[in-house]
Amino acid sequence: MTADNAATEESHYVLGETLRPMLTHAMGSAIEIFDTTGIPGGGPPPHKHAWEEIYVVLSGEMDVIVDGKTTRIGPGGFAHVPANTPHGYTTIDHTHFLTIVSKGNAAKFFREVAKVQMNPPDIPGVIRVGEEHGITFLT
Repeated sequence: MTADNAATEESHYVLGETLRPMLTHAMGSAIEIFDTTGIPGGGPPPHKHAWEEIYVVLSGEMDVIVDGKTTRIGPGGFAHVPANTPHGYTTIDHTHFLTIVSKGNAAKFFREVAKVQMNPPDIPGVIRVGEEHGITFLT
């Protein structure tokens, strides 16, 4: 599979950001990559899960919290989140970034949680779907 035919037209709107799967486990990959765009103030509350995650900023800025430490990253910057580590982020402006995850349930979670009401967000619904996919929200 090449980059040209790996990306899908599928996209998911979740907590102020749109995630478009580029590469997923269902496509036969050990990692998943999502083309992600966020609005000012978008992003998930603190949470943890059993898979690693990497954010690579293409444009804009975001504050990433990993295990209690906040770092602002901009174009060309990245943040690594080890598995089972509390983390979250907030997009500062219209931010375009890649979300890269190791083997886990990210694609399935994004697909399911996007079905929950997001305007305004149904936080209990997001938490419930997260629990079904091995995600613990820490709020």
